[in-house]
This record gives sequence, C-alpha cells and structure tokens, in this order.
Amino acid sequence: MAHQNVAIVQAMYEAFALRDLATLVSYLDPAVKVHDRPLHPEASVYEGPEGFVRFAQTDWAAFDEVSYEPQDFLARGAYVLVAIRQSGRGKGSALGVEESIVNVWKLRDGKCIELRNYSTMDEALASLDSALWL
Repeated sequence: MAHQNVAIVQAMYEAFALRDLATLVSYLDPAVKVHDRPLHPEASVYEGPEGFVRFAQTDWAAFDEVSYEPQDFLARGAYVLVAIRQSGRGKGSALGVEESIVNVWKLRDGKCIELRNYSTMDEALASLDSALWL
C-alpha cells in the first residue's frame, strides 16, 4: 500500500510539472483539503478539487519558471512526505526564489484526501504526531 501511495504522489508531481490539471484532479478525493504552511502570511485552507486548483494556480500566477523538484519520498502508512526544492522567478520583480519545503499527503483508497505544507521536515514529522491529522 505504501508503495502504491508513493507512486500516486509521484504521478501527481509529474502532472503538476506539465500543468495537466485533468490528470492532477483525477487523483483527488472530492473532499480533498489543502492547507497552506502554518506560518504563511495568508494561510488558508482550500477545499475540493476546485480549491486544490486555486492553490496550485497561486504559484503559477506569482512566478515565471516555477518548478517543484521532489528530492525524496517517505511513506508512513496512509501518508507520503515529500521533500521538495521549489524555485521560480517572480513575475513582478524577476528575482529568483529558491527554497526547500515539505508536502505531506494523506491518501485513502488511492485518492489524495489531504495535503499539508511545511517549511521543514522536522515540522512535517511533528505534525504527524499531533492531533492535526485526526
């Protein structure tokens, strides 16, 4: 099951890189929730496939040449943690941006039901031990 979950998440990153929204949405549960990083100035929760698309489009709208390069996939039961190197160039400023982030996906029955975003792997791992995922 863990291997299957990793394969699903890997396929989602491939679809995201191609901006293939139809394929991306096909992996989402209708009740999917996406949480911004807790320290994000305008942290929000996006609900449903439409919310997921809005979340994805925020970076596409803000950056030229935005990319998310998965560095590592760690399976933990129903969860897949992904260390990512995110980079892009601001549309308004043309300044280059590069940072490391961590996505934590929760899957059920082959569909993604939740995505939480974190700044560090320690933060992501601590979230799995908390009540956030109930």
